[in-house]
Amino acid sequence: MLGRYSKECIAFTVMFGCFSNNALAVKLTVEQRLELLEKELSANKQELKDTRQELKLYKDIAERRNADADADAAAAAKVTGDERVVVQTPVPARSAAADDGTGTTEERSITLADISSYVKDDLGFTYSGYFRSGWATSAHGAPKSWAIGSLGRFGNEYGGWFDLILDQKVYDDGGKTAHAVVWLDGNVGQSYSNGVFDSSSDNLLQFSDMYLTTTGFLPFLPDSSLWVGKHYLRNYEIQMLDWKAHKADSAGGVGLENIQAGTGKLDIALMRQDLKVYAKDYSTTEQANTNAVDIRLHDIPLWDKATLGVYGRYNMANKSDTQRENERRDTFFAMKDAWLGTVVLKQNFDNGGFNEWTVQAANNSVASGFMHISDANPDYGSNTYYYGDHTGGTAYRLISQGETYLRPDVIMANALVYGRGSDLYSYETGAHTDFETFRAVARPAYIWNQYNQTGVELAYFNQTNKANNIAYHESGYKTTLFHTLKVNTSMLTSRPEIRFYATYLKILENDIDQFAFEDEKDDQVSVGVQAEVWW
Repeated sequence: MLGRYSKECIAFTVMFGCFSNNALAVKLTVEQRLELLEKELSANKQELKDTRQELKLYKDIAERRNADADADAAAAAKVTGDERVVVQTPVPARSAAADDGTGTTEERSITLADISSYVKDDLGFTYSGYFRSGWATSAHGAPKSWAIGSLGRFGNEYGGWFDLILDQKVYDDGGKTAHAVVWLDGNVGQSYSNGVFDSSSDNLLQFSDMYLTTTGFLPFLPDSSLWVGKHYLRNYEIQMLDWKAHKADSAGGVGLENIQAGTGKLDIALMRQDLKVYAKDYSTTEQANTNAVDIRLHDIPLWDKATLGVYGRYNMANKSDTQRENERRDTFFAMKDAWLGTVVLKQNFDNGGFNEWTVQAANNSVASGFMHISDANPDYGSNTYYYGDHTGGTAYRLISQGETYLRPDVIMANALVYGRGSDLYSYETGAHTDFETFRAVARPAYIWNQYNQTGVELAYFNQTNKANNIAYHESGYKTTLFHTLKVNTSMLTSRPEIRFYATYLKILENDIDQFAFEDEKDDQVSVGVQAEVWW
């Protein structure tokens, strides 16, 4: 009885519910239904918006935590290229029968630097170069450089020299390599905005090198480099004075480098450098073929951190019969062979500095280059020309250059030159000139940190040329205050570098070059900023 009653109650309840819904459905209009749907949709949108904001908050918190973790990891372990990674390479089966299809792998550990080197070698192309550029002005008109080769470079150079070197590997197989190298250099003037290359302007472009260099093709010298083309052995530069103590220009040549010679290395080059020889009345020139032999024995170990280099160069003219006749008639200047000898002792210091002491001797036109005030390159000619009565005189010079840390926070660079010669042709004071010169540049600086230095460059020079019983004197000094932004503490071996400077230049005597600054003044105050970089 109770069960039947319960079933009837349940049935009655279901029927009542259905009747109630139907009755409600009958009561709601279409507009009312749409209003209810809109309210539900609005509520869903608000809920979705709140959910998105909450998710964004969680995401921002997670990203900040990840960034902090990455920064802590970078600070704890800066990538140096020496980090090692493990790579897996498949190991081939010894035979088809031995290959069971499962495969095996071999693990090898290599550094990131190894990977970078592999990619570089695989591409076979490198692009390197150099340039300097900047802004400067002076108290009286345009700033002028004077006696850079005697007073130093800081605050005393306003050109925009550049080097662009392209090196493409064209062959690499069986221990034999070949590289094609093109080196362009020149100057971009810093005075005018127009940078069109023009031989009559400050904007110059030339091909310094264009050659093929190889290794492994000579079986008796497998580790040496054989090169052919427009090239020369590396110049030895006095960096603070911006000239080359030992150099050899070349229009074309052939050379061997890095020949093992006892405990040192030997480089040999045969080069051509034709010159335009002037007539005695300077009315015309004629082409003269000249060749040079340059021999370098270098990296000879002496004692701890000390090496020795011995260099020699000989220039000779290959005269035609017509040229010999013109010289005999005394209508053209006579070309004379000339030689240059150089000995360089380099000592590296425990504190990271170094110094080089150099002894040089030369004769004829090469010795004439020792007398240049703005530079002192030992050239066979004067630019592309040959002229003057060179009478067989000789000259020598002593050079010191380098840098050292006087304290951990104080560094000083130096360039010192003493030279003298007799019975030489001077391009300023004429034939049968005797000369004596002294040049000194010192650059001490305080090291604030790896990236900042403040210092001063002090320079002085004095030179006397004597010709026809007349003494010509030239002297002056320079003071440059500077602050540099750097990437390392070394002055001579670290770039890029940005220099803020103020310079005072003073001419004491100018009998030799008759130089004057703007408004015929004998001094100049200039300020500027210069960037210098190599890569």
